[in-house]
Parts: sequence; structure tokens; C-alpha cells
Amino acid sequence: MPESFVTDAPAPSLIDQLVSSYLERPVELTWARASGLPFPDQFDEARMTFRGFATAWLDLDDVVWRAEHVRFTPGLPARIALGKPRLEITVGQKAVDRWLARFELPFRLELGEDALVVHTEVAGLPLARLEARLGVDNGWFILKPQRASFLGVPNYIATLFRTYLPLPPLAGNTRLESVRHRRGQFTLCFALEDFEETITPGLLTRLTTRLVPVVESPLKGLFKTESTTPPPPRG
Repeated sequence: MPESFVTDAPAPSLIDQLVSSYLERPVELTWARASGLPFPDQFDEARMTFRGFATAWLDLDDVVWRAEHVRFTPGLPARIALGKPRLEITVGQKAVDRWLARFELPFRLELGEDALVVHTEVAGLPLARLEARLGVDNGWFILKPQRASFLGVPNYIATLFRTYLPLPPLAGNTRLESVRHRRGQFTLCFALEDFEETITPGLLTRLTTRLVPVVESPLKGLFKTESTTPPPPRG
């Protein structure tokens, strides 16, 4: 009698429904390979997708958790271990517009084909245009200028400056791997360390703190937007 079985079938909708009911939000589950007896407990190339995920900072189009290997351990409580986890967060233009309006930042941010485009205006008249890429400096999100113009004239000095964004810092074991751009949308790809969690109430909050340790308030612990002083380094 075999000790385990292997299947390449995608996760059935029933599992999606059970997990969605437990987490109290719609979830899509898929995997490339599953094994184990009497029920599968090992999953390779697993993916869990949340559509339309609202947070205290930004409304997200998609949140995707990926892992090369997932091990499920039944029990009270059950446990789940993720090997080589990745997190992808997709943000759309409308969510960015609402976020900028909340903080009353003195610029407009356009999600372009291959960069974030910053527009500044005075009395409705275009003043400056800056193409920038999103990066991380000591855990804090920053805009790194690539090209800039002032009143239509190229301004190379402006590309030397960076802008800190009013977003919570990343957790120490999280790194930004890449940023994928498309018009009206961009996706942040993060790499995390392997971890194990109990499947109990509050699981989503605990997963969130693995990405950003600040979860109580979008403003708590952040620098003031009217200040030009960068936030203090971590650690």
C-alpha cells in the first residue's frame, strides 16, 4: 500500500469555499502538486489569491501569497509551514488617487508603462514632471527619480533627490525583489523568510506583520508628511 499519493489537480472550489469561510474573505487556492495520505498535506508551487483587499493604507487590487513548498500539519490548532514564500501586491490608479487625497501630498502620481510619473502643479498649471521608481531604503518606501523636467526643461539635479512615502516600513526579514509596471497598475514583489504559523483566528493579521510590523494605524509611528526630514533608520 503506498505511503502517499501525488496529484497535479488544482484545488477544488470546495476548498476555496472552506478557506474563504474561515478567513471571512474570498480566496482562490491553486497548487502544482500535492501529496500525502489519507489527505494531501504537502503542496508544491502553492498560490493563495485575495481579490480586492482593503488595508488601512491602500486598497489593493490583488494580494497573492506564493510558496515553493507548503506543509500542513493537522491538530488543535493545525499548523502551516511555508518554504521560500513570496508576496505580490498589486495596486491600481484609483487606489493611489484616494491615498494621495488622504495625505494631501503636493503632487499627483500617475502609474505609467515602466515607471511612476510624479506631476506637480501650481494653480492648475503644470510645474514639474518626474519619472521615478519605487524602492526601499532601510525598510522605508522611497521614490527614486530617473528623469525630471521643470517647466518642460530637463532638470538633472532633481534626479539626485529621493522622496520618502507615508507608508509603514517593511519588517526586517522582508525585502522588495522587484516592481512590475503597467499603465494604471503596478505590482510589488516581496521575498520573506521561511515561516510556520498556527491556523487560528488572527492569522491574516499575523501574516501582515511579517510584511509590515505596523498594523494599528496608517499614521502611527510614521513621519509627518509636511516634514522634509526622512524617518529614522531601523535597528
